[in-house]
Amino acid sequence: MEKIEVQDSLRKKKRVLNDALGDDILRYIAELLTNSDDSYHRMEVNNLVDINEKKVIYIELLENNNNYLISVTDNAEGMSKKTLKNIFGVYGGNNSGGEKSHTRGIFGQGASDVLRASAYDHKVARIETIKDNRITILNYKMDRNLTPSIEIDEKRLSKKQMLKYREELKIPNNGTKITFGISKRIKFSKKIRESLPNLIEKYPSFRYLLNKDNREIIYVEPLMNTTLSSSAYQFNEDNLISSNDFKFRFQEDKLDCHLKLYHNVNKKEDNTNIIVKDENDIVFDNTMFAFNNSSLATNVSGELLINGLYDLCYVHLNMEEPDAIIRDNRTGFDTKNPFYEKLSSVINPIIEKILIENGPKIESTDLTNNKKFNEALKKLNKYLASEIKSEISGGNLEGDGLKNNEYLKFARGSISLTKGKTYNIKLYINSDYILPQDEIKINVPENDSIKVNPLIITYQDYEINNHLVIKNISIEALNNTIVPIIIEAYFEDIKTSLQIEVIDEEIYYPKNGMEFVPNSVSQVYDKVHKLKLFVDKEVVPLDSKITIESNGLKLLDDNIFFTKRNLINDQIGVINISLTGGMINEEYRVIAKYQDILATANISLIDSNKKEKLGGGLISKIMLESSDNPYQSYFNSYNNVITINIKNPINIRMMGNLKDKDPNNPKFDLIESKYLCDIIATQAASLVIKKNVTNGEIELNNNLESYEKIEKLMQEHKNKIYEEMYPALLLVAENKNKK
Repeated sequence: MEKIEVQDSLRKKKRVLNDALGDDILRYIAELLTNSDDSYHRMEVNNLVDINEKKVIYIELLENNNNYLISVTDNAEGMSKKTLKNIFGVYGGNNSGGEKSHTRGIFGQGASDVLRASAYDHKVARIETIKDNRITILNYKMDRNLTPSIEIDEKRLSKKQMLKYREELKIPNNGTKITFGISKRIKFSKKIRESLPNLIEKYPSFRYLLNKDNREIIYVEPLMNTTLSSSAYQFNEDNLISSNDFKFRFQEDKLDCHLKLYHNVNKKEDNTNIIVKDENDIVFDNTMFAFNNSSLATNVSGELLINGLYDLCYVHLNMEEPDAIIRDNRTGFDTKNPFYEKLSSVINPIIEKILIENGPKIESTDLTNNKKFNEALKKLNKYLASEIKSEISGGNLEGDGLKNNEYLKFARGSISLTKGKTYNIKLYINSDYILPQDEIKINVPENDSIKVNPLIITYQDYEINNHLVIKNISIEALNNTIVPIIIEAYFEDIKTSLQIEVIDEEIYYPKNGMEFVPNSVSQVYDKVHKLKLFVDKEVVPLDSKITIESNGLKLLDDNIFFTKRNLINDQIGVINISLTGGMINEEYRVIAKYQDILATANISLIDSNKKEKLGGGLISKIMLESSDNPYQSYFNSYNNVITINIKNPINIRMMGNLKDKDPNNPKFDLIESKYLCDIIATQAASLVIKKNVTNGEIELNNNLESYEKIEKLMQEHKNKIYEEMYPALLLVAENKNKK
């Protein structure tokens, strides 16, 4: 039997190179600057230098015939020839010593990514390092097949030559200088070049490093030296809005967290959201979580300290099956990772409460107070429900995927589907045994109860993640089953099966073990408020107590247990939650907790004469607001609201001044209705695309073809949504014109 080694295609290699650090020059500088700081930090931890002594790092920009070079130089550890081989001879290795010294480089590829990008364009990609009076030079190369290589040479100099060389490198003892040519893929306009020192100073990832008492970061250009400082961008305690301590449990770890939020009138200029860091001031992200577009957060920045976050990331990345909590391109949290989802579920209610209590009072109008807009929103949610498929992953999130000696497996062995709905179930593929060119076939017995798509599955090499490929199988539930239907996925003698039944009962498979469906509802204020909590027994064991909390509503039954009586099938159950109280026209949040698993829901209380108002759906409301937010409109994923800013200059141009509309029953003419429908359809179409990308229904490759695909899908969905909604909106305009 001939054995052939499978190699990455040229286009795959190009994608990896292009995606590694993107086109932002600051990300390239960040990799080298933080590496130098880490090297100093290791020396401090090991008592090799005085911790109070100021250590210097140089960032130098050079230009030669419109070819720009950047170098970063430290006077820290330096590297031997052996160390260079170990670090740069293996891409993505564990070379940082981070477990002991808590340095940033847990991925083992930052400096390599910088050098690879330059070598790709045949530009300078060089390391010059001095260790114990030995000079070693490494040049990073890339051949025509984009296969990287390194050339390492030890340089011997006389004492006089060595002294001159040290002066040129600015390395009096040990240290390292890394130089890279700026790739054509990096944005480096004249404006960026001229403002580079200031861009570095205000870059959130450098916010603490540039403010360390024992570091001096010097920016060097011909005829100019300047010491960089981030002092102008530090948080002012006089602007503190709120300070909150909370604990966050993830799997077996309980992390102590501290959140501070500040007023920041310069937020747009300094690009500071909530900087997420650990106890050693290592920055992991710069995010507003679910409130990036919120008008309440326009001038709010902050700091989230998570003690032990580095250790957690390091342990997960070095497990037998590595799990990256932080994206490997170092741009922040992997938002699909269970860690981020659980952290968000804990911190989002805290942020929301602070913003509501301390944010600006925004004038707003609920469009769904208009009967026809309410009817249009019902049609919109019906369309979204049909286009965004319910996703069925594995039960226990920590056990998702394939175990040892498993080659092919459905996420679950059996499922129940609600008649009339379409679901995606995950199929796990072991890429060591089933290769990209292999065809996995789906065998479906003849029936009139389900429709399965696709029936043949292949994958491409870029879809492999830690020897695992995940594909979605779409199953449409047409008619109730008399007996379960068994479908098979197989390749040669490798096979797996799935048992399916179609039922009348409503059933959802909660992604994180518990989920309110719908998670946003409007209900009459003087009636009992009811919610449905779907629970997965593989995550929440039977007979577990579930705690329900609310900021203003009273729970009718304080003892909520998930029991066998709640089960719809042998896996999923539903618990009916009943609450009372609250005030008319107010919104309330309900939180269900089991250990570190949380589910949240929003309840809007309305007058009884509006009981025909939307009862719940993916989009809970459409609001008009008057704020300084720059967006024409945006979707808030936290409360599922589409917001249209009536102060936006484009909206004013198209609709005039809408601030005098009656908030209790806004009326719109034909032109206003058309324009509002267009804005809503655009936001809803974008939501469909994002949801289906997230659940794997749409696959993207970060190339022009993918963008064109998205553009086409956006327009198709927008057209359909417009056709669904507009007839209802047209009636209100026609009725107004008749009057």
